[in-house]
Parts: sequence; structure tokens; C-alpha cells
Amino acid sequence: MDNEELVNLLARCALRDQKALALLYQKTAAYLNAVAYRMLGSSDASNDVLQEAFVQIWDNATSYMPSQAKPLTWMSSIVRYRAIDKIRHERRHQNRPPAEEEANILLTTPDTDTQEDIHQRFRLNEQLQKCFEVMNENFKRSVQLAYLQGYSREEIAETLGANVNTVKSWLRRGAANLKACLEGTHGGKTQ
Repeated sequence: MDNEELVNLLARCALRDQKALALLYQKTAAYLNAVAYRMLGSSDASNDVLQEAFVQIWDNATSYMPSQAKPLTWMSSIVRYRAIDKIRHERRHQNRPPAEEEANILLTTPDTDTQEDIHQRFRLNEQLQKCFEVMNENFKRSVQLAYLQGYSREEIAETLGANVNTVKSWLRRGAANLKACLEGTHGGKTQ
């Protein structure tokens, strides 16, 4: 593959030339898919990563600087990062119990807890449940997915069918409402 040609295609992609994107894909997809496949070991997963990478290449073509990296190196790094994200996502969710079981796991008490520790944990859980009951549904689901189940903002956005900025807002407002509710500043009620 000719570096000059790839630089030219990326520059045209930066100008939103869809034909350039198609040609760039045609010239580099096999190589980039092989990069993803070596990391993931699955054709389906590598194809998913390749698609995500080309969306990112298209969206970020304006930030490509030929003086800093060869075009194939720049595109390969995008594929690698997407593959790493996929691996992390799968590891994080691979052995996760269903949400109902997870809630029970969170409530279990270590053998070293005193009766007072158990009582305080029970009261806190009771307060949390009351706060969640009156909380806006989007805030509640976002906070639960993020803080109780370890989802990233991107995963929450995908799960709830929202964009990442909306999820950030829900998390910020949900956490503020939860804090206010737990501190009793709203008399146990949240927005």
C-alpha cells in the first residue's frame, strides 16, 4: 500500500468524501481485520472491531497528521484500541451474575462483621432502596449500572439507548439526588 495514496484518502475522508472512505476500506480492511483477529481470535469479533474502527477513522480523519505517523500505523492503532476495549468489555461481563443475583451478593455479609455492622448495612440498603424508589428512572438505572454493576458510560449508553453525554448527565444528577436523599436534605425524596 502506498503511503501517499493513503494520506490522500484520509485527507479526503476529512472532507467527508464517502468514495474515499470506500476506497480506503477496500485497500486496508484485510490488513486491519488481520490485526484485530490476531488480538481477538474470532472472525465475528474482529469484523465488529473493524466496523467500529472505520467509524472512528471517518470521525477522526481531520485529526490525522502525516508528520506524526504513517497512515496504516495510525489506523492500526485505532483498531488495536477498539480490540482492547472489546476484550475489556467481555472480561468485565463474562462471569457477571444476573442483576437479581448481583443484588443478593452485594447484601451478603462477611463472617467478621459484628451485629452492629450488619444492622448498619441493612439500614443503608433500606435507605438506598427508598431513595431509588422515588428517583427518576433514567437516573436510577444509570447509577445502578455504573456503581453497582461496574458498567462504563459507553456500556450504559448502549444498554439504555442513549448517547454518552446524556448518560454523563444522568449519572451526575442521579448521584447528586442520591446523596441529597441519603443526607435527608429532601426529606427522603429525590427528583
